[in-house]
Amino acid sequence: MEGAGTIPFSTHARGVPLFDKTHVLDVPRHVARLLLSLRDVSGSGFWFLACQSWLTLHSFLITIVSVCFFTFFETNGQPLAAQLDWVLICSVAVLPAVGFLWIAYMRRERALDELTKAKVLMMGLYRAHRDWLPAAQEDHLAGVRDALAELVDAMHTYFLPGRFYSRNYPFMGFRSAMVHIALERARQLRRIASSMDSLDAAAVSLHGGPLSPALVAQLHDRNQQLQLSIQRMANVKEFGTPQGVRSLSRFYLVLFLPIFFGPYWSWVAANTNFAFAFFFSILLQTAVTGLVNVTIALEDPFDNNGMDGVFIEEALYEVQQLIGSTRLPLGAERWQTNAAAVPAQEAVPPGNGVV
Repeated sequence: MEGAGTIPFSTHARGVPLFDKTHVLDVPRHVARLLLSLRDVSGSGFWFLACQSWLTLHSFLITIVSVCFFTFFETNGQPLAAQLDWVLICSVAVLPAVGFLWIAYMRRERALDELTKAKVLMMGLYRAHRDWLPAAQEDHLAGVRDALAELVDAMHTYFLPGRFYSRNYPFMGFRSAMVHIALERARQLRRIASSMDSLDAAAVSLHGGPLSPALVAQLHDRNQQLQLSIQRMANVKEFGTPQGVRSLSRFYLVLFLPIFFGPYWSWVAANTNFAFAFFFSILLQTAVTGLVNVTIALEDPFDNNGMDGVFIEEALYEVQQLIGSTRLPLGAERWQTNAAAVPAQEAVPPGNGVV
C-alpha cells in the first residue's frame, strides 16, 4: 500500500511558519480578529483597574505630594532635582515587585499540583474499591463512599475560609477571633484525619480477602499519597510568603518609593514639563502598586478572593459526582476507627470568627 509506514512530519513544529495565502484578502476574518483584539485590550484595561485597592490610593497621594514638593520647593533658587538611570529604577522598583509576584504564583502552582493529585487519588480510590471487589460487597463500597464524602466536605470547610495574617493584628486585639479560627481549623483537620483513618481501615479490612496482597498494598500507598497531598495543600494555606519580605515589599514599594523618586520626577519636569512628569509618575506607581495588590491577593490561593486563585469547590465537584451525590450525609465510623472525637468545647459555629 502506497504511503504505508510513512512518518508524520510537522514543519510547524520545526520552526517553519504556516502561511495560508487564502487568508490575505479575507476581510471579514481580519475585521473579526481586530474586534477580538480590541476586546482583549479593553478587558485587560478593566482588570488593570480591578487590581487596584485602597493601597493604590495611599501610594497615589504620596506620589502627588512628593512630585509637587520636589518640583516647586527650591533651595538657593534651584529645585531639588536629580537625574536617575532607568536601570536603577527597574532594579529598585520593578524587580522586587515582579520577584514578590513570582513567589506568590509559584505557591499557587504548587497548590494546583497538589489539588490535582488529591482529586485524582480520591477518584482512583473510589474506582478501585468499586471495580476491584466483587459486586456483592455493597456495604464496603458504601463505607468508602461515606468516608470520601466526609473528606470532601471537610476539605471544603477547611480550605475556603480566609486566614488572619500579621498585617491584620499588630495594633489591635484579634486574639479571640484567632482562637476561634484555630479551634475551627483543628476541628476540620480532625475530620480530615478521621476520614483518612476510615479509608485506611477499609483497605485493612481487605487483608486475606478477595484481593491480592499487591492490590491491597496499592490501596495503602494511594491513601498515604492522598494524605501527603492534603498536608502540602494545608502548608500553602497556613504559611504564606515570608512576613519580612511581604512587609518590606509593601512598605518600600508603596510608601518609600514615591518619596525616593521625587527628585527624579522634578528633573523630568525641568527638562520636559510638569504635566508629563506628574502623570508619568502616577502611571508608574500605579503599575507597581498593582503588582503588589495582585501578590497580596494570592497570599491565600484557596479563599476565592483573588482573580487567579485555586477554586477548590470546582476541583472537588468531579469527586462528588463520582461518588454519587453533591452533598452526602456524614459517614459513620463504619470501620471502627480509633479516631478521637472532637471535644465539644472546640466546636465553633460556622462563620464565628472565621474570616
